[in-house]
Amino acid sequence: MSYSRLLTYGDVIPLKFECNADRLRQEIKEFEFTQYNPRKPHIPRSGLSITSLEGKLDGIDLDSIVEYNKENNVHYTEMSFKTFTPVYYKSPELQKVVDPWKGHLGRSHILHLPPGGYFPPHRDLARYREEQKSMRILVPLKDCNPPALYFVYDGQVLNFELGRAYFVNTNKSHSLFSYLWSYMIVLNVECNETTYKIIGDNFLHA
Repeated sequence: MSYSRLLTYGDVIPLKFECNADRLRQEIKEFEFTQYNPRKPHIPRSGLSITSLEGKLDGIDLDSIVEYNKENNVHYTEMSFKTFTPVYYKSPELQKVVDPWKGHLGRSHILHLPPGGYFPPHRDLARYREEQKSMRILVPLKDCNPPALYFVYDGQVLNFELGRAYFVNTNKSHSLFSYLWSYMIVLNVECNETTYKIIGDNFLHA
């Protein structure tokens, strides 16, 4: 299977993997979230790393990787951040939605958008002239549906089941705006035959 073949099944695909969202948030309550993309501090949003470069909660993976690479003359990619942080080990509920991708997981975190937090319209993984190297799995945890949060995908507002894992083709334009206190897991998963098969074998509605 290829990424383009996967998309014949849909751009937003609910999967069988799920967790108890409320219990997960209780399991990680001791950890402090870090500003997401500190180059844009005017946008209220933060993240808690599930994976990082060395398993530390140092926030490098929550920065703009493109800008960080330029400033520090390094060449990190989404798949450079593979080491699990203490957040992963603290939460059995988190492990339920992460473990299916073990060995294929890159930069991943829990995203928090307070009231006024947003992402303007953008495309995450579109790399024209390049082969698709990674894809997104999202797990909404709290206040991820209207009127708490509007996730506008390709011109339509999405509604999610909390705690459910979703494959989302983020090559298409999407934006988010939060009115309450939204939490969502964002996993970057390597594109390969194994991960395509994991998705294909775990469609919620086969």
